[in-house]
Amino acid sequence: MPRRDADAMSLQFRIALENVRQRRSGRREATCLAQVVLLTSFLTEKGHGEIDLSNIRAVENDVLAILDHGEATGEWEFPQAMLDPLTAIVNEHDRQLREVRLAAIAAATERLDRLLASLPQKLAASRGSAA
Repeated sequence: MPRRDADAMSLQFRIALENVRQRRSGRREATCLAQVVLLTSFLTEKGHGEIDLSNIRAVENDVLAILDHGEATGEWEFPQAMLDPLTAIVNEHDRQLREVRLAAIAAATERLDRLLASLPQKLAASRGSAA
């Protein structure tokens, strides 16, 4: 990936992380950090990771729980204990953007896009079955 493109992607994740550190997080920061965790997880699954996948998955579960909680309550706070693991994942994703083949990054991004596209359908189906 061209360095300029990698830097632009990294910047958005780093800004979200910094806002979380400064206790200025909202839906945008939570969503952005969930995306970086998922992308890092997808690339790690394919053999491009230097962090143990189980550690990434633990953070993934925590971030997704924050998203669920935030949607239900409007509270988007991240526990202090998550900052170091999130920082490690953002750093790992930076490394992946610079070192992993563009085709693998594109495949991970497409997988994330498909996942995000399926969420409204899943939410609508679960609401319909609850009624």
